[in-house]
Amino acid sequence: MNRRRDSSKSDRLIEKKKSSSGEREGEKKIKFSPKDTPGVICIERHMQDGAVAISGSLMIKCKTGEISDWIEEEVGRAVAKVNEHGGRVGQIKVTVTETSTSEITVTDDRALVKETPQKQVRIMLAAVVFEVEPKDAEEFVRRSLAGVRARVRQEEN
Repeated sequence: MNRRRDSSKSDRLIEKKKSSSGEREGEKKIKFSPKDTPGVICIERHMQDGAVAISGSLMIKCKTGEISDWIEEEVGRAVAKVNEHGGRVGQIKVTVTETSTSEITVTDDRALVKETPQKQVRIMLAAVVFEVEPKDAEEFVRRSLAGVRARVRQEEN
């Protein structure tokens, strides 16, 4: 199996299967994304109807249940920064998905359940802001996610 980077999309890997005659039988696309890497903050922004629309995501592993409070505090800081820069927030929406892992081993006479102490948490943030420079709005969102990440890391130590 030969592998090559698809030049049109840097985050996709193309696997080409070759038959015994060397011809391509098909392609299978595997997506690698920084969004799937713990601790990496991904930000996208674009203009929409006179507003700056920003999406941000962060995946982290943590043990604590305080993450929602931390997100609320950090997003509140972002709102304050937008207001300080003379802008206004149309909407900020945050979705938090927590995933825990359990391993179950069954033998003839018993079952053993083992749960990992850490959860994998994905934070997805979407913000619509007005009257603020796009790069500034992006930085406010990035700082919010970085603040949550820093608090998780501090709690883990």
